[in-house]
Amino acid sequence: MTQHQPSFVVTEGRAFSKLEQTMIWKKPQSHQTSDEELRIASEIALNWTDPEMKIFNVLLEGDAGSGKTQLAKALSADLQLPYTKITCFADMDKSDVFGALLPVINTDQEEDKDLLDAIYQSDCFEDVLALIQRHFSLTRERARAKFAELIERIETSDQQPTIQYKFYPSEIVRALEKGYLLEIQEPTVIRDASVLVALNSALEQNGMLNIPTGFVRRHPDCVVVITTNRNYQGNRPLNESLRDRMQHAEKMDLPELAVMVQRGIAKTNYPDKTTAEKMAEIIRLLDVTAKANAIKGVAGMRSYFYWLNAVKQGQDPFTAIDSKVLYKITTDPNELALLQQALEASGLLAQLRLLFSGQPLNAFKEQIKGRRISSEEADQRNVVEEGTTVLKNEQVLETPNQETEAETMETSDSDKQEAKDAATEATFSEELERNSHDGQAKAGSETQETAPTAHSLSIEAYETQEKEKKTTASKAARQALKESIHAKEGLIVHRPPVDLEKAAEAQQRLQPLLPIVESLIKQTQEVLENEQASAYSKGKYSGTRFDASKVAYQDFRTFDKKNPPHEQPSLALALRIDESGSMIRDDRIQYAQQAVLAVNAFAERLSLPLMIYGDTADVTAREKTSLFAYKEFNEGFEFVPEKLMTMKPRQNNRDGAVLRVLAEKLAHQPATTKLLLNISDGQPKALPDYTGVKAKEDIQQVIADYERQGVLFLAAAIGQDKEVIKAIYGEERFIDLSNLTEFPQRLLQLLTRYL
Repeated sequence: MTQHQPSFVVTEGRAFSKLEQTMIWKKPQSHQTSDEELRIASEIALNWTDPEMKIFNVLLEGDAGSGKTQLAKALSADLQLPYTKITCFADMDKSDVFGALLPVINTDQEEDKDLLDAIYQSDCFEDVLALIQRHFSLTRERARAKFAELIERIETSDQQPTIQYKFYPSEIVRALEKGYLLEIQEPTVIRDASVLVALNSALEQNGMLNIPTGFVRRHPDCVVVITTNRNYQGNRPLNESLRDRMQHAEKMDLPELAVMVQRGIAKTNYPDKTTAEKMAEIIRLLDVTAKANAIKGVAGMRSYFYWLNAVKQGQDPFTAIDSKVLYKITTDPNELALLQQALEASGLLAQLRLLFSGQPLNAFKEQIKGRRISSEEADQRNVVEEGTTVLKNEQVLETPNQETEAETMETSDSDKQEAKDAATEATFSEELERNSHDGQAKAGSETQETAPTAHSLSIEAYETQEKEKKTTASKAARQALKESIHAKEGLIVHRPPVDLEKAAEAQQRLQPLLPIVESLIKQTQEVLENEQASAYSKGKYSGTRFDASKVAYQDFRTFDKKNPPHEQPSLALALRIDESGSMIRDDRIQYAQQAVLAVNAFAERLSLPLMIYGDTADVTAREKTSLFAYKEFNEGFEFVPEKLMTMKPRQNNRDGAVLRVLAEKLAHQPATTKLLLNISDGQPKALPDYTGVKAKEDIQQVIADYERQGVLFLAAAIGQDKEVIKAIYGEERFIDLSNLTEFPQRLLQLLTRYL
């Protein structure tokens, strides 16, 4: 916090009304001036008199609780501008941006006189209810009812009163016209992207708005601050034209640990800095865990403040964390379990418990370090540094002979098991190598024998169509790899055969998961339901289009209001299944198969765009990468389960190639969220040297290239190399699904969080 903050006032000499003076935000004593606030305020003040470089539009983008609104209010105090705001909503249209024409009735009814007088006093559409509420000393609900009663009397009246219309400007128009600091909250939730584009001219310096009463020119003192959340449900990208008109943008994340503690103590007067710091660490851990597991909620500064305050007031911190932090993130039992597991694994709760029990933190560190061993034991165990080596969670062995014998037995058993696994994999690889040359011929014969008899095409036409699709898909895949390290490697996209005899087996494999699928479908159907409506709803009291033909009805329903557009799909999903030879272990391929069958059924019921690919590598000397297209985005769900039953462990895996091919296809989907889910049991490895650093850099380059195009990557590890996979993809893109019995269910639950 800056002790002597410089002045950033830009309105010296300007006279404000009493109401406007009350609108200028006053910083509370607990306010902590952030680096972002100083940076924005100083740049605005520095460039205020420069007509070319003046900063008057600011974008603040970040998670909930990161301090966006607090920063906007602080700028009001720094610049000494009246603060006002508007919160956007999904069905917002242009009348909500500009204001609305509403009927004004000339009537002599004594019972309506006071009510109409109150309405006539208002200058802003949003103030009508507030004025009625104050005028009659009513609750807000009763004020609404009072206004509705007037409308009802007007509609049912036998008289033919004279109708006049009055324009009630929106808060946006009022702020632009009078020179306020205007915060526009969450414009990215508006379904009709054209609504805020209407503000383009007003966001220009000396811009104008065309409203029914004439043109409104932007006041030179007006500053617009757009605040938006990156991960709200229904969030859409901010329109490019609006984003380009922002002269300054800030990425708002949780502040650094020291700043969090400083703000928390200042806000709540919490007395103990040590415990406040530990609680801040817990908040940060929960925030990272929620993002990594696609949990919609966030752990932010608000949660931290209220948790601190609850503890200061005497509440148990380990009980208060539920209502102040965890339940604000989620109340789903499975998601709560993930958060609890992360807390337990980190040891932060245990450390906090020791702090509150009066034990110093150093005592806790000594406990987790283990025990010191004697010099005699160090000699027996060949420890170099006497008396300093720590043995964690290990009992003292009575004799060195017993220890040596036990270690020898363990090593022997381990070596035998590794040798056995290696022999199994070698035999499997040799068998694949022998069969790889005639694989295409066999696949062709299977296709001919098992082509669906109920298909609308003949067998010959079906085979021709599949061959054309295979050729087209292979060309598209090679084109996607053209600028990569895989450009000169042989690649073929295979079309798995349809074996109708596998239908019963697929249904049997899916059967245990059907109750879970049905339950999740019910939970998400309402979210994904598209609105079916015409372009405009007619006969409204306010709207964007005046219908003169309705005036004759004398019912004041003379406007048409634009309906929100049809929703694009919330989620487009691309699944990549590793079909390397190691998937034979522990029936991993069968669990993956079951999970993908469930995802396919889930996507089919909800009409979600879905693409499913499997892959292997080094099948032959020429065919370096083999892709198996079980389902494309533009294909239906017919026969997909039968195709998935042909999935099996094969050879090596060249992850970067298949991920790039799938990401290229996914990037062109129109969905709001584009998720590429990689299901793998191990690190990438292919001939001649595709492994280690080379493979890691290749995969990370794919992620970097396509995250810029809106593709989200998630790596689901189901094998022993989960730490390697986490290192490749990053903790925020990694999820551990190595418990194979829970894998299919957890995968389904994970996907619903992205809807």
